[in-house]
This record gives sequence, structure tokens and C-alpha cells, in this order.
Amino acid sequence: MHTAHEMSEWSAFSLHESIIDSVTANVAILNDECEIIAVNDAWMQFVDFNELELENYGLGLNYISFCESLDAPDASEARQGLRDLLAGEPGPLRYEYQIFLTNGPIWVRVTFTRISRDDRTLVILAHEDITVQRHAQAALGRATAALLHAEDDERRRIARELHDGTAQYLTGAKLMLGAMKVDGRAEKVRTEVEALLVHALEEIRSLSYVLHPPALEEMGLGPAIRQMAEGFARRTGLALQIDIADDFPKMARTTEVALYRVAQEALANVHRHSGSPRATIGLRQAGEMVLLSIRDYGVGLPDGAAPPTGVGLAGMRLRLEFVNGHIALASAVPGVLVEAWAPFLPKGEG
Repeated sequence: MHTAHEMSEWSAFSLHESIIDSVTANVAILNDECEIIAVNDAWMQFVDFNELELENYGLGLNYISFCESLDAPDASEARQGLRDLLAGEPGPLRYEYQIFLTNGPIWVRVTFTRISRDDRTLVILAHEDITVQRHAQAALGRATAALLHAEDDERRRIARELHDGTAQYLTGAKLMLGAMKVDGRAEKVRTEVEALLVHALEEIRSLSYVLHPPALEEMGLGPAIRQMAEGFARRTGLALQIDIADDFPKMARTTEVALYRVAQEALANVHRHSGSPRATIGLRQAGEMVLLSIRDYGVGLPDGAAPPTGVGLAGMRLRLEFVNGHIALASAVPGVLVEAWAPFLPKGEG
């Protein structure tokens, strides 16, 4: 802390006590034995409100033992982090997990900061209630995923209209033009117009396929991904190994659409970012889950860098979360491995 000279007139103890009591987070100070030696007003209010059975608000109690007495299934990593911090590992450390209390479940963010002086060690623990933020994030995620799936439905509708409407009109015009009998320059113009119609039909059909591949509905996810991947390899020159069983069963439409879009985005990322001349894509059932995996053999993830957080990855994650799935990225040395997991729901159950 950087202070002016007049601050020296204040008692350090009273000042620190006032500062800690003024913060809204629940703060406890631990000694090097992990025992609670001080708490702030917010901590005491938290204990009273949630009717926690803590004598003298936990003073003298081992904090890790206190945590183990709470119904917090995902707090084990935080407890181990605190042990490591006391053993000399660098900090500060921050964790988020859910606690189930008498008044209902809450999400908390806990921060551990170690301070040392004259061979003595203290840990300042700040415990914040982030339940509202977590609920807001979850609601936003659900809304965004719902919009993505609404977009898929609209793509499907537009693709059908292009295929069943516009493409048929162009086909009819081409047939009528081909039936015309003309001579001289008119024949040349007719041939050129017919060629333009053929080109337009090809673009309409390609656009219709990209918007919503008919193979996804007609044959299911396995054959649709195989067809898409083979076309992608032809267009890009990527040497692509495809490991998908010919008889891969059909699944619920929402799951198939989510995994198909993830496969599209992941292959596009391989081509745009990896610098890899080859890749593999696989689809298999793993117990009650289905696993889509895409691996490249390119530059991989930067050492020590956080996982990418681009729009494409966020979209893949939201699509999978909408069907109760998840996505994971890992360095494969060389390259990157993307694994997309989703519950296996047979067609008709989604």
C-alpha cells in the first residue's frame, strides 16, 4: 500500500481492522497452522444468517476442517490449494464452487493470499457470494444456446426453400431454354444463359447444403459428418483420416445438429490456424455418451497459455451445453485434440 506521511499518525492495527470490516466479502485471517485467528463483520453476519454452528465465529478452528464439514462437493481443489499455499506455493489462489446451506445453495468465490514477515505466515481468506452472477451467466448461456438452435432451425427452413423452390424454378428455366430451337447469334446467347443457370443451380445447391446438409436428416450424424469431412478434405487439400463406423446409430436431432456444427467449426479451425497438413476426425459411442474428436498435427497450443476463448470455441461450448454436453481442448504434441462429449440419446428421445 502506498501512503502519505499523515497516515503514520494512525494506529496500524485499528486501521487494518477498520479496512477489513468495511469490505463486503467474508474475510478470515489464518495462521500458519491454518487456524482462524480473526474474522470481519461480514463473516460474522454470514455465520449468523446461515445458522452455522461455529463457536466464537470459528476463532481457533482449523479452516480446512471447517470446509470439510460443509456440504460443498467441489471444494476439494480449494482445500488442496490452501495446503499448497501454506507449504510455500505461490499465490494468490482463487476458486469457485457451490455450497449447500440451510437457507439454500450458494455459489462462492474464495481467494487465498499469503503474507509473510519475520518468519511468520498469515493467509488472508476472502469469501464472496457470486450466486447472482452465476445464475445470470447460466441464463445468458441458455438464451444464447437457444438462439443458436433457433438459427439452425431457420437455416433448415431456408435450405428447404432454396432446394424445393428456387432451385426448381431455375431447373425449369434451364429445361425450357434447352428445348428452344434458335440459330446463329441467338444460339450462342442461349448457350451462355444456360451455362449461367447451371452455375446458379450449383451455387444454390451448395448454399442449401451448407445451411442444412440433407444427409443429417436422411442418414444421421455419422454419414453426414463423413460426407462433410470428405468434401472439406477435397476443397482444402487436407489429408484427413476419418474414423466413423458406417452403421453409427441415429440420435436426437438437437444432439446431431450440435455435434455436426462442432465438427464443421473444428475442421475450419484446423485449416485456418493449425498449419497442419493432416488431421483425424472420429465419432464413437462411449457408454451413455457420444464422443466426437478432432486432432491436428500442427503448431498446438502456446506453452503456458490459457485455452483459446474465441467466438468459435464459445459457440461450440454453448451448443454442447444446450444438450448437456461439454468440450475439451488439450495439447496432443504435436497439435491440438478437441473432444466434444454429449449424452447419447437415440432418435426420437431428444
